[in-house]
Amino acid sequence: MIRSRRYTPFESRGRGTIAVIVALFAGFSAFSLIASTRGVERSEHRAELVRVMSRQRTLSERYLSEVLLVRSHAVADPEAIAEVLARSATVLLDGGTAPAVDGDDDEVRVSVVHNATLRAQLEQGRRLVVDLIATGRAVLAGTSLGIVPLSAHEVIDVKDPVTRLRILAAITENVALNAARTLGNQTDRNLADLRRMQLGLAIVGAFVALCLGWALMRVTRRQSSHFRALVTRSTDLFFVFASGICCYVSSAVTEALGHDSGELLGRGCEMIVHPDDRATFSSAIAHGQPHEVVLRVRTSFGDWRHIEAYVSDLRADMNVRGIVLNARDITERVRLAEELTHQAFHDGLTALANRALFRDRLELALARSSRTGEMVAVLLFDLDGFKHVNDSLGHNAGDELLVQVGHRLRAISRPSDTAARLGGDEFALLLDATSEAEACNVAQRILEDFAAPLTVSGRPLTLTASGGVAVHSGGDGDVEELLRYADVAMYAAKESGRNRYEVFQYEMARDFSELLGLEQAMRLGLQHDEFSVHYQPTVDIETGAITGVEALLRWQTREHGIVPPARFIPVAETTGLIHSLGELVLMQACAQAADWHSARLLPEPFVVWVNLSGKQLAVGGLPAMVRSAIECAGIPARLLGVEITENAIVDDGPKGDRIRRELHELRDLGVKIALDDFGTGLSSLGLLRKLPIDVIKVDRSFIDGVERDAKNAAITSNVASLAHALGLVALAEGVESHAELSAVRNLGCDAAQGFLFARPAPAATITTMLTSQHSFTFEQLQDQPS
Repeated sequence: MIRSRRYTPFESRGRGTIAVIVALFAGFSAFSLIASTRGVERSEHRAELVRVMSRQRTLSERYLSEVLLVRSHAVADPEAIAEVLARSATVLLDGGTAPAVDGDDDEVRVSVVHNATLRAQLEQGRRLVVDLIATGRAVLAGTSLGIVPLSAHEVIDVKDPVTRLRILAAITENVALNAARTLGNQTDRNLADLRRMQLGLAIVGAFVALCLGWALMRVTRRQSSHFRALVTRSTDLFFVFASGICCYVSSAVTEALGHDSGELLGRGCEMIVHPDDRATFSSAIAHGQPHEVVLRVRTSFGDWRHIEAYVSDLRADMNVRGIVLNARDITERVRLAEELTHQAFHDGLTALANRALFRDRLELALARSSRTGEMVAVLLFDLDGFKHVNDSLGHNAGDELLVQVGHRLRAISRPSDTAARLGGDEFALLLDATSEAEACNVAQRILEDFAAPLTVSGRPLTLTASGGVAVHSGGDGDVEELLRYADVAMYAAKESGRNRYEVFQYEMARDFSELLGLEQAMRLGLQHDEFSVHYQPTVDIETGAITGVEALLRWQTREHGIVPPARFIPVAETTGLIHSLGELVLMQACAQAADWHSARLLPEPFVVWVNLSGKQLAVGGLPAMVRSAIECAGIPARLLGVEITENAIVDDGPKGDRIRRELHELRDLGVKIALDDFGTGLSSLGLLRKLPIDVIKVDRSFIDGVERDAKNAAITSNVASLAHALGLVALAEGVESHAELSAVRNLGCDAAQGFLFARPAPAATITTMLTSQHSFTFEQLQDQPS
């Protein structure tokens, strides 16, 4: 191993020579020694100042790092650093003892600074420290930067609090560095004065005094030059290289890395650098380029640390003659950056890729496909009934379920595939260089694997999913288009019964576009008041009197004319618009009932019937909405009736219990309740006994042809008998001929409704009928065409 001269910048030389000269020329040399000693003491005082200034730079960097660690929920104590930083700034200006820094430095005694320029710089430094600490506290507290004034009057035009904190830290370091340089310049001037004094002493003191001055100048010059070279470029870790060989390491290096200086000198430093970084390291220590490098170095404990080094080529400086690396340990910063990067592109719950990373991988896959022509497939899966898990077992159980699903999806996928959670209970899988058959096989395996029993919160659970497969056949492709196709296919799988997957076909896109277009048109229709309410009378079969009306929603668009309810009601159910539409019908029907009631046009009894969707019943809050509509219109509750379908109330679970409880609340309020489409669903006699029902409506499917179909006649007769046995009214729906009217009358129905009496009409038409106290007699109905 090549051995090099040790670099000892602060080694004192020439003391024996000076002692002999002083002994020989005690009187004259005493004066010279006193003067020199004072100069050195001033240098030492300035060295302590520079030491504290240098430490201020390190403290500001540490304060910034610890604020960022606390902000990322790591354990740190920035307030302790802030206290030391503020106290040190005050001591630098006013003198005193600078506090110790844990694990870095002891207390330092400094004198008062009298130089005006240096005091101005230190004063600015103290103000910057105040601004830095205030901004750091604002970042941690999450308060606005607008309430944090800048006492240093620095113009920092940024809105991001972290960016402002970084800028203030950098400015603080620069001010400390400038103050150190000012102090160095002042030292240079003092040394020049000292040299002139020694020259005068040499002239007066003849040859011996000249020798003394020369010796003192040599020692002082060497110490001051080394002092300047180190102070102006010092950081935590300090290396010096000459001819590619390490000839000096600071004590901070041995403390940080755990290696003895003997292990690092010579070629030792190269051995601890990571193999992937050695080329950069060799270039830096041989040529001084690049000026900034980030290296991984191995500690004595075997772990790797990241250091950021600033490379200074000082080979031309006769006092150094080497390449200097000023470095700091940035391992925690690198780890934090890696963690933030991982969080930015991965789902925090399942650790799968998130939507951003999935889109990025899909873009890369499509770019490869455009070059190679290979197929790319996107599989989207949505868990069936996931909301019920959250509602019944809680959100913690839902999160546990999602984690298990993520594990299963990762186990199924190949290393080259990308498994992702796009949000909620929606998962995706990207298959690169695949085929449609392989994509279908993977989709089927996923459904089968998802269906395997699992345990959530200690309870066994069986899961199903609906999936969509979209295959890109090669060439140019669009990320949004492929994701939309997979989403359309998944929607088709849900519409087809769930627990299955569908492969995208272009016919699906057309149907889906129609659905989206109709949904958008409905939303615009609500904004433009295109929806209105028509009314169809219900008639007492015995007297022919109008006993009520059913409020029916109608939609007439500006562009396409009348849209039949059979087309837009299912879309409203699917998209959730049924809630807005249902509330609109309820409010308008109550308002119209109030107009008729105030005009004294309503006979007794009279009920305005409003249909309620199963979706409206499912979300709850029905009594409050109905009560609000009644109070807003100012009508008696007996004038309002609601119609519900039996399919909406057959659930025996908690939801069904809540719906029946809300229906009882409506009944207690005075609102009438009718069971619509009776006999077409899954109602049981036991369920009818529990429900607060006033009217049973016999479905149109049983009334059609009842006069000639014995089965329909028997069903209608039994429904009417059942209604009478329960004390309810039997109402026949869809009566369109006199023969049907005669049949339902003979079979025991109490009331009827249908085109035979009147088609749904605007409120003005019903008002005319009520004003004339119109009633329907058999003779009149026989004269009407069937």
